[in-house]
Amino acid sequence: MTGLGECCVTGVTSGLGAHAAANLADRGWRVTGIGRKPPGHSDVPAGIDYIQADLGNPDDVAALPSRLQACPSFLIHCAVAYPGGKAEGTEDFEHVFRVNALAPYRLTRDLMALKPQGHFASFVMVNSEAMFNADENSGVYAASKAALKVLASGLAHACRGRNASVSTLLLGPLANPSKRRELESVSQRRGLSAQEVTRMFLRRSNPNLVIDDLIEFDACLTALECIYELGASANGMVCRLDGGAGGSLI
Repeated sequence: MTGLGECCVTGVTSGLGAHAAANLADRGWRVTGIGRKPPGHSDVPAGIDYIQADLGNPDDVAALPSRLQACPSFLIHCAVAYPGGKAEGTEDFEHVFRVNALAPYRLTRDLMALKPQGHFASFVMVNSEAMFNADENSGVYAASKAALKVLASGLAHACRGRNASVSTLLLGPLANPSKRRELESVSQRRGLSAQEVTRMFLRRSNPNLVIDDLIEFDACLTALECIYELGASANGMVCRLDGGAGGSLI
């Protein structure tokens, strides 16, 4: 990858955020990670600068640009919050929206205002195909992800002529370790292979899916690198790595 420089990843203490931060640091990026866990926690990837911040707290989000000191060349929003139960409480509802939509919007907007014109910056919102398939238990989460997509579109419009891009990486079912363990447990109980159980799960979870396995973190990282390499031409782009979950007309 060309143009290695400062990279910032939110949600860096688990899942895709941790994977992306660790691998980008190995590839020569100077990575700053943002997460809720205390500094020195074992889940924080080695080799990165770490900032503890609660993206559900507006004051923490407002302070991040000064703590980062400059606009990074590459900002990847991986942080995610899920509602507890049906998220009937107002506090829980608002927390999910702050972390999933408002924090990435505000942080991107504020850092974009600090970016020198000659400095290219790529801002990537990691989003989910869940926005297309809400039910009574996932409606709040799906709505927060739909809001993120709309806010990203507005930010992309503001990027025109500013040597920057705001894009979306739209993901389907990921190969999270917890999901792998769950499917392996089912395969053992039913006497089936893990591959067959995974295939059945994917086909039942969304009939539009045309993949037979969960999406690996490495595939997501490749997509993120491609978005960055596209430069300003990626502004407004939606890169779908969702297994067709969004439907053929999306």
